Amino acid sequence: MKRIYKFILPALFLATFSCNENEWLEEKPLDFYTPSNSFSKASDFNSAVARIYQNVFTALLNINSSEGRALQYPTDIAIDAIDVTHDLNLYADKLTPTTGVVQNIWSDLYRMIFDANVILGRIDDTALQFDSEAQRNALKAEAMFFRGFAYRTLAILYGGVPIILEEITTPRRDFVRASKQEVMDQVISDLMFAAGNLPEVNELKEDGRLTKAAANHLLAEVYITTANYAGAIAAATKVIDNPNYRLMTDRFGSRKGEEGDVYWDLFRRNNQNRTSGNMESIWVRQFEYLVEGGGADNPWPRFLVPLYWQLTGSDGKNLFTGPLNQYGGRGIGWFAPTSYVKDEIWANDAVDMRNSSKNIIRDIVANNPASAFFGQKIVESGAIDNFPNTLGRWWNVIFAKVAPIGNFPEEYVINAETGLVNGGANGMATDQYIFRLAETYLLRAEAHLGQGDLASAAQDINALRERAHATPAAASEIDIDYILDERARELAWEELRLLTLMRVGKLVERVKAHNPVTGDRISAHQNLWPIPFREIETNTEAVMEQNPGYF
Repeated sequence: MKRIYKFILPALFLATFSCNENEWLEEKPLDFYTPSNSFSKASDFNSAVARIYQNVFTALLNINSSEGRALQYPTDIAIDAIDVTHDLNLYADKLTPTTGVVQNIWSDLYRMIFDANVILGRIDDTALQFDSEAQRNALKAEAMFFRGFAYRTLAILYGGVPIILEEITTPRRDFVRASKQEVMDQVISDLMFAAGNLPEVNELKEDGRLTKAAANHLLAEVYITTANYAGAIAAATKVIDNPNYRLMTDRFGSRKGEEGDVYWDLFRRNNQNRTSGNMESIWVRQFEYLVEGGGADNPWPRFLVPLYWQLTGSDGKNLFTGPLNQYGGRGIGWFAPTSYVKDEIWANDAVDMRNSSKNIIRDIVANNPASAFFGQKIVESGAIDNFPNTLGRWWNVIFAKVAPIGNFPEEYVINAETGLVNGGANGMATDQYIFRLAETYLLRAEAHLGQGDLASAAQDINALRERAHATPAAASEIDIDYILDERARELAWEELRLLTLMRVGKLVERVKAHNPVTGDRISAHQNLWPIPFREIETNTEAVMEQNPGYF
């Protein structure tokens, strides 16, 4: 025993004091994933890219989050109808460097950039096996697209921000803001690589993946932001002239045999992808109902459909037996559309398809047999004339594009004959457009306007108005406000309206003109958001300057 100890003790001494301390302390993960051991084959990079697709929804599109809502309602098209003091209804008081959504969106976008940089820092390793260089470059292009997409969004919201192009592996407290132009230059560089290396849509094996058209669509927008109008026109034209895309002008999809029109068809369940015959979609967020890993449903009906099912008539009786399939399900009227988006932009053109009674429902029929108004339209009959419809939460209009009108999943339907649905009937239950060809036309129109070519701008706008059977726009009518109006007619609730208004420098002006709650509470400096206080406070080794007007 003593002999054994004589050998063990010196060995322990040598092992302890003669080793390389850095190697000895280095963590070697054996049973969990880290960036250092997660990328060995193409499928690993594919999984990492898939995570970023999901992060786009989480950061910007999920209307169930304060972040998703903040990009819609403090604008010219909506108010928060639950309480005038909610969130960004009160710009002056609530849009500050410590506001939660200001920090959260910043963090979400930089997380997207970090994830992209992790991929980009490893994907060119020649030891890694890919099926082809085209596969490697396509995955790399997706990562570069997302990095560019994140920086573009940051620049619109905050102006100049720190540019980080490599994975950060140790704590840093020395970030400095690049100029907005420098950020956009980086965005253009990333998107040009993406446009050159992403596949064409007819080469995709999965719905929802990025394509050359998606990169060129976003390039067109970014070129407009940098006043490179010729570049924007060229990028948009590559999409518009691509034979794989066209505006849908004929009925199509799962419900084309029902009363309606082609604009209504664009938003029916399962009509967003090319498998439905849709040639207009460019980038679609995927959702698979009742499929494990199919993603979260986006509850737009909950937020935008009014609380109609709690209305009472002048006789004091409920007008409805509950939320109904045919009227958008169980809405709670969190958002109320402004008069601008539901009335004013349609005032001069009653025949516009996008304003048809199928697409914007302005009156509905009471279905409670106990009500004196049973079987009558609630607006036309005067049933709700005296109802205290505070902020338009209980009744407004119903935008059919955000709800599966008459087609909620059967699990939510209590009574198919009356249309009664349960409390779960509050989601879109379908895929969601991120980019659509109609917007590409409007981006090219905006670029033509930037060049002073009003005739060409009107021609692009009229491609949409002709589809909608609306009166053609005259070249003399075209200015940036007309284009913003047309975007509202075509893209309301699809586009991130806040980003659009901030991008063109019109947020403050149009909120003052069209938002009855927020209009007198927004200040001139709030066309940009503040830099989050936490980013400034923790950046102790360099100066992170705040945007003007914020403290």
